[in-house]
Amino acid sequence: MTVSPHRDRQAGATASFAAPLFLALLAALPVGCQSAPELAPLSAMELAEADALRRHDPKAGFVKDRGTLFVSLDQNLRKWRELCARTDVADIDQRSSLEVVLTKQVYYNFETILNELERGTDHDHRVTAAAAIGFSKIPAPDEPGGDADFPALHPRALPPLLYVIESGQDELVINSLLSLARLKMSATPRDLLIELMIKHHHADVRANAAYALAEIAGPQDGPLLMPALFSALSDPAAPVRLHAVKALGRIGDRAAQGQLIERLRRDDTPLVQACAAMELGKLGDWSTVGFLIEGLESDAQLLAFQCHHALVKLTGKTEIKGYLAWREWWEKSPENRDRPRT
Repeated sequence: MTVSPHRDRQAGATASFAAPLFLALLAALPVGCQSAPELAPLSAMELAEADALRRHDPKAGFVKDRGTLFVSLDQNLRKWRELCARTDVADIDQRSSLEVVLTKQVYYNFETILNELERGTDHDHRVTAAAAIGFSKIPAPDEPGGDADFPALHPRALPPLLYVIESGQDELVINSLLSLARLKMSATPRDLLIELMIKHHHADVRANAAYALAEIAGPQDGPLLMPALFSALSDPAAPVRLHAVKALGRIGDRAAQGQLIERLRRDDTPLVQACAAMELGKLGDWSTVGFLIEGLESDAQLLAFQCHHALVKLTGKTEIKGYLAWREWWEKSPENRDRPRT
C-alpha cells in the first residue's frame, strides 16, 4: 500500500513520498508560503569539524547497525515530509535544519544505503533507501564549499535509481523519482520521466516524474519536453499540473505562454494558478498583463499575491496596489494594445 500525499501509512510501515506541492513555488511567494530551501551543503566549519573527527575515527557518523540506521532514516524522512506540508517560518527553519541532518546521515552511510537500494532484500529498507539517497548531494571538491576529503558520491546513485524505477514497484518508483529530483543530475534520462509522467497509473508517480523534470529542465529541453508537459497540464492530479507548469517555466519558451494563461484562468487549484502566474511573470511578455490583473480579483490570497508579484516583475510598477488601480493604469498604458483609443 502506498501512502497518499497527505496521509502517512499505518504505524510501523515505511512511507513513500510524493513531491510536496509547495516545493514548486520557491522563494517568489511570501515568507509564510515558501517552499523547501535548496539542499544545504556542509558549511566550511562543519567540514572542518567532520575532518577532525575522521582523523580520530575514520568511521565517525557511520551507523554500524543496519536496522538502527533505517529506522532513523525513515523517521527523519517522515518528519521532513510533514514539515514540507507546513508553511510557518519556524517549520521552514526546522525543515532546513533537518535537511542538513539527513545530508550528513546519508553521506556518512552512503555505501550501506546504496547497497540496500541495489541488493537489499528487506522491502521497507529499500523503500527508505530510495528516498534517502536523494539527500547524498554535497558540493564536489572543485565546487564552492567542496572538500577533497569529501568527494561527491551522489552520481553513483543514478544507475541504481534507474534500475529500481524500471522494477515497476510503485513505492520504490515514487521515492526514487523524488531522489532524482533532489539530486538534479543532468544525465537523468528525460524519456523515462516523460513516459512515467504521462502514462503511469499512479498519481504520485506522475507527480514525482513531473517534479524531477521541473528540476532538471532547461531551455535546451524545449523540443523534447514541451509536448509532454502540455499534455500533463490536463492531468486530473493537481501536483502533476503544478510541476508541469514549473518545468515549462524552467524551459522559458514563450510558446508555452498560452498554456500557462489557460492554467492561470481555468485551473481549479489556486496553487497551480499561482505557479502559472509566477512563470508568466518570468517570461516577461506584456500581453499577459490583462490576465494577471484578472487574477487579482481571486478570493484565493495566494493567487492574488502571485499575480501582483508577477505584474510588478513585468512592469516595474511597485507603487500600484489592488485590482482597481491596476485596471485603471492598464486601460491607459501605451503597452496595452487593446486600450480604448481617443
